[in-house]
Amino acid sequence: MTTTAGAATPAELEARFCLLAAEGDLDGLTRLYAADAVVSLPRGREAAGHTAIRRAFAEALASGARWPEADSTRVIESGALAMTTSTSADGVVGTQVARREPDGRWVWVRDGSHLRCAAVADLLGAA
Repeated sequence: MTTTAGAATPAELEARFCLLAAEGDLDGLTRLYAADAVVSLPRGREAAGHTAIRRAFAEALASGARWPEADSTRVIESGALAMTTSTSADGVVGTQVARREPDGRWVWVRDGSHLRCAAVADLLGAA
């Protein structure tokens, strides 16, 4: 499995996410997020921190969730923060906030879409 701890640029995060998800690499997926990151879940719930984020992705992957590569990714960078927006072939838009860590790597600190999209929401028990 691929080993990763963030990305060299914010634009690389989405591609790495898709690769790691396809491999089922929970450790790699978790390391794409800062230790204090928050991921939105269905029904207004959230996963905060590595343990909760890993558990949420484990549940989604075990339930058959898949994330296709984005057709396009846009980055708006301002200093050590960036907003990453990706659009899939079916027009679904995902948005995250990334942060450059002191060692130069980029990680997500807020993910409002990967575990909240319609296909995943059904798998995680959304109404």
